[in-house]
Amino acid sequence: MSAKDRTISSTSELSRDHWDTIVIGGGIAGLVSAWESVKAGQATLLVESRGYVGGQVASMMVGAAHVDIGAESFAPRGTAVTSMAEELGLKVTAPGGGRSHYFLPPVPDSVQTTWGLHRFPSGSMMGIPSDPASAEVRAILGEQGAMRACEDLTLPPHVGAECADVASFIEARMGRATLDRLVRPLVAGIHSQDPEKLDVDRVLPGMRADLLHHKSLAKAVGARLEKSSGPRGDVSIEGGMQVLIDALTAEILAKGGTIATRCGAEAICHTQVSSSDSSTAQWQVDIRDTTPASVPSAEPRRTPVGRLLTASRVILACSHAPALRVLTPLFPEAQECAFAPGAPIVRSFLAVRAEALDSAPVGPGLLVSPDISSVAECPVGAKALSQLDVKWAWIADELREAHGEHVHLLRLSYGRPGDEDRTPSLGELLHDASVLTGTDLGAEDVIDHRVIHWNGTLAQATPNLARRISALRQKAESLPGLLICGAWVSGSGIAGVVADTRQRVWGERRSFLFDR
Repeated sequence: MSAKDRTISSTSELSRDHWDTIVIGGGIAGLVSAWESVKAGQATLLVESRGYVGGQVASMMVGAAHVDIGAESFAPRGTAVTSMAEELGLKVTAPGGGRSHYFLPPVPDSVQTTWGLHRFPSGSMMGIPSDPASAEVRAILGEQGAMRACEDLTLPPHVGAECADVASFIEARMGRATLDRLVRPLVAGIHSQDPEKLDVDRVLPGMRADLLHHKSLAKAVGARLEKSSGPRGDVSIEGGMQVLIDALTAEILAKGGTIATRCGAEAICHTQVSSSDSSTAQWQVDIRDTTPASVPSAEPRRTPVGRLLTASRVILACSHAPALRVLTPLFPEAQECAFAPGAPIVRSFLAVRAEALDSAPVGPGLLVSPDISSVAECPVGAKALSQLDVKWAWIADELREAHGEHVHLLRLSYGRPGDEDRTPSLGELLHDASVLTGTDLGAEDVIDHRVIHWNGTLAQATPNLARRISALRQKAESLPGLLICGAWVSGSGIAGVVADTRQRVWGERRSFLFDR
C-alpha cells in the first residue's frame, strides 16, 4: 500500500480530537514541520485542503517520463535540504549538460542586430559576476557595461548597502547593464517578478552584510563561491523532487503521524485550560472538509462539515492567502500583509523526436531576457526553455526505454508580471522551441504535449511588505505554541523554506520536549 493510500480525506476519519501538534498546510514547509514533529514522538496531524500534498512540488508523466511540473531543484545553500535528504536515504544530484545560457538582445551600440545565446559566466551567483572583467562578462555587457561593473571593486562599500530592493542594489554597485543583462533575466525567470519589486534580503540573504565585509559585491560573491564545496548551481533529488515529497510523506506516516487531505483550517483560537493546580495554553483548530475550487489555483472551498480539534502546538505552514485568513481574527494587522497577485506561470512540455537535439544545442537550457531592447524585438514569447533529458539523467533513461533514440523532452515557460493568463498553442510552442534551439520542429515530431498553469503561486513580497510580514510573524509567534512557516514568510526557494522551517520547528520542538 502506497503512502497516498494511507492518508485520509475527511475529518470523519480522524482517530482523535487532541493532538500534540497540528500542521496546517501540506506543502514542503508543512511536510518538513510534520516530519520533524513525529521524529520527536509528538502525536502529529497534518491537514491539507487540496487532494494531494507537496504544494508547488508535483509531477506527472510526459512522453512516458516522470517529470517535475513545479519546483524541480533547489539551491545547495547550507545543509538543511541535503542533510534531510541523507536522513531519508535520498541522493542529491547536480544537473547535466554544463552551464545554461541567456538569450539576450544585442548589446547597445554594437554591430549585432539580433538576439543571441550567451553562456552563463563562470563564477557568478544569481547573475552577479565575481569577475566583472572576464571575457564572458564583457561579451554579455559590452565594454562600457563591463567597465561600469568593474567600478564595484573601487566604490566605497556603503554604496548600495542601504538599498532594499534587488534592482537598486545591483545597479548601485555594478550598473544598469549588469542588472538588465545578467541579473534581471535570472531573477525574472526564477521568481516571476521584476527585481525592482523584490526584497534583496529575501532573494540574496546576507549579501548586503557580505558587501560591507568584503568591500565589494564581486568579492562577496567570490567568497561565497569559494566557501561552497558542492555544486554551484541548483541541484535536485535523483528521480525528481517528487521523490522527496513521497519520502517525507512515507516517513511521517511510518512514525505514527496522520495526514488528512481535503481538510482545511477554518479558524484557530488560543485558549487556557485550567486544572486544580495549573493553567495550560492550548489551541482550538476548526477543521473543515473541502471540495475543489472552480479553478485549480484558487483555495479549495471549505464545507460546513468539520471537527473542532485541540492541540498543544499549531504550525501554520500553508500559503499566504489561507494563512492570513486564519490569522486576521487574532491579529487585525494581518490584513495589511496581503500579496498582490503573482504573475501567471505556464509550463509547457514537448516530447519530440528530433535527432538534431541529440547534440544539446543549448545545454540544459536557457533564460530569455525580458524584452527591454530598443534595437530588436524579442522573437519568442517564452521566458525560458529547458532540455530536460539533458538536464536530468533519469528523464533521458525513461525516454530511451519507452521510445528508443532521438526522443527529447523540452519545457517552455511563459508568464511575466502584467501578462494575462493564456495557454500557448502547439504552434507557438514549436515556433519558440525552434528559434531557441536552432532546430526545425514540426507537429509531426511531437510525441506528447502538456500545458500546466501555476497561477499566482509565486507572489513575491516587496521590501515594505516583507517588513510587515516579519513584524506579524514576530507578534504571532509570541503566543506560546504557534509557529508560522512557508515561502510567504521566509522567501521563495526550497532551500530557504526548508532551512527556515527546520530551524523554527527545532527550536519549538526543544521547548516542547522540555515543557513536556
